[in-house]
Amino acid sequence: MDSDDDVLFAQVLAARAAGRDPGRILGALLERWRRPAIYVIRRVLASYRRSDAVDPEELFQESACKLVERGLDQFRGHDEEGESRAGAPRTFFLRIVKHAAIDFCRRRREELAAPSPDGEEPEHQGPEVAVAVERARRANDREESVELYWKAFARLRAEHPNEAAAWDLYHHEEVGEHEACAKALGITVVNSYKRISRAQAHLRLFLLELRDGTSSET
Repeated sequence: MDSDDDVLFAQVLAARAAGRDPGRILGALLERWRRPAIYVIRRVLASYRRSDAVDPEELFQESACKLVERGLDQFRGHDEEGESRAGAPRTFFLRIVKHAAIDFCRRRREELAAPSPDGEEPEHQGPEVAVAVERARRANDREESVELYWKAFARLRAEHPNEAAAWDLYHHEEVGEHEACAKALGITVVNSYKRISRAQAHLRLFLLELRDGTSSET
């Protein structure tokens, strides 16, 4: 499998170097790596006790976008003497996945440890506080959460229609595969990853604004 991955990844890099779109091949590789990537994400979330904090698929999408936007240019494979530098392409991608999951968990920990809006420090900063916060969040009214989500999606559709269309296909209509999503939208697989990743980022921001009451939406 790794040798096949090496060949396909080499084709991706060669296509990029030649100015061709490597989306189809890269999409196939990412689908191969989805299961091990989700496994890595779940292990990291469990180690930080954040298993319920995020859908692993979201972090997989974020990692795929990082690979497309920066990782392909950073991968060096082997040096002139044939010694491995970054390792196999799958190992290289799983390293991106691992760091994305760790960064997410650290951000959440910092958010939970942040002082309250009135400037007062919380009395306790231990792990029991984080557990209590997570339980409180899960206990929130589900109907309110759903309502906020659709308000955020309506704003996404109004401000970023291309990203909203991709998100709608992939998640609401449960297409579930970037190749099918790309075909339906008439775009490349790489652009499908980018649009869904951007949509996810926008939705997170809109939801935060709605929950904080800072959005201009009514």
